[in-house]
Amino acid sequence: MAIVRKISNDVPYRYLGNNRYRNLITGVEGEVSEEIASKVFKINLDATYFCENYPQVELLIKKLGLKIEPNDIPRNI
Repeated sequence: MAIVRKISNDVPYRYLGNNRYRNLITGVEGEVSEEIASKVFKINLDATYFCENYPQVELLIKKLGLKIEPNDIPRNI
């Protein structure tokens, strides 16, 4: 399932299906309506890829309290 970012604070959540989400830092789960979720969350494709292919990434997010920056921020590489 997808990893989403809460727009207001960049905290990552895992979409669990059936309108349920889990905060990857605290582990708290809850239900959010589709209408609210579309306003509150934004899918992060990079985070989804890494969490699906390397499950240890979720553990790092939790242990280190990592947040996910928006995809639309220009990066200086």
